[in-house]
Amino acid sequence: MRSGRHGAARPPIGVLVHQDRVDFSLFALQAVIAIAVMVFTGPTEPAFWISLPVIIASIVLSVRRIDRLSRQELAGEELL
Repeated sequence: MRSGRHGAARPPIGVLVHQDRVDFSLFALQAVIAIAVMVFTGPTEPAFWISLPVIIASIVLSVRRIDRLSRQELAGEELL
C-alpha cells in the first residue's frame, strides 16, 4: 500500500488552466471555430455535423488534460 494522504484536495481548475495556457487556448480556439462553422452553415450541411464531434472532442480533451495536470500536481506534493 502507498503511504500518503487519502482524499487529498485537488488544486483549483483555474490554477491548472494557468499552468498550461497554450493547450487550453488551442482547445478553445478549436471549439470557437467549430461553433462558427455550425452557425454560418446550417443543419443541412455536412460541415455542421463534422463540427459537432470537434466540439465534443475539444471538451473531452480539456477535461482529460485538467485531470492529468491535477494528478501530476498531487504526485508532486506526495514527493515532498
